[in-house]
Amino acid sequence: MKLKSLIIACLLIFMYGCSKNDKSEDTTPTSSSISENYDRSFTLTLNDGKNLNMQRNSEGFDIEDNNKAILFTFFTTWCPPCKAEIPHLVSLQDKFKNELRIIGVLMEERTADEISEFIKMYNINYSVAYGESNFFFAKALGEVVGIPYSVLYYPNGKYAIHYIGLVPEEMLESDIKKVIS
Repeated sequence: MKLKSLIIACLLIFMYGCSKNDKSEDTTPTSSSISENYDRSFTLTLNDGKNLNMQRNSEGFDIEDNNKAILFTFFTTWCPPCKAEIPHLVSLQDKFKNELRIIGVLMEERTADEISEFIKMYNINYSVAYGESNFFFAKALGEVVGIPYSVLYYPNGKYAIHYIGLVPEEMLESDIKKVIS
């Protein structure tokens, strides 16, 4: 009976992800550190030293130099469902490297060394955004309610679909194929 309860609890965690309240430390920036104008342009800092300039519009986001579909996945390094999702994202990035760009959006403060170590540990082959702009991006989306939280956009930046919690790779692949065709 205890084993059955444990299995059900684990399944619920993986299906619904981690909420912001799962971690006692508050990683949300203060309201004075982020402008309330979510239509202004902003820049995501990527682990490869590049930047991604974006601006919200009525259909999604204008994304500088974008010619691929983009899957943004919001995560933290301490979230079990987020870690479980990584191999699927790596596989999808390999499979659709010419049509899709995956960007992990880190929702906690970490040093560049900590991020590099995490990327190596999980063999991540996609870009990881870090810094205060990630929190602005989450608010511009209308709040990220839990993690993992993913949003898929067409190559033109138009919103396609979003996901809350761990999503099966097959489901992501099916939606990606619709967006890139």
